[in-house]
Amino acid sequence: MRNTTERVLQRRYDEVFDSLYRYLERKRRTDPTFSPADVQGFLEDAYVRLGNNWTGKGTLFETTQNATIAAYETFLVNWRADIAAQEGSPSED
Repeated sequence: MRNTTERVLQRRYDEVFDSLYRYLERKRRTDPTFSPADVQGFLEDAYVRLGNNWTGKGTLFETTQNATIAAYETFLVNWRADIAAQEGSPSED
């Protein structure tokens, strides 16, 4: 059995990932100006935040940032796959 700290960190990771992914899905559905380039910019910013050597950032911060990055990366890959599938499918006239 995993210890309490590991369970807390996994729960935090899952909450951040799921919440951010749902937000991105909602944003994609409701904001016609939202684009993969926007998500790419958010992803790049998240990598910078993770790489900054902030004093006292700790394990919880790193877990949150890792989940954030994973959500952006996963969403971006899925969105680009959707775009590729739409471009490869015959048009419906």
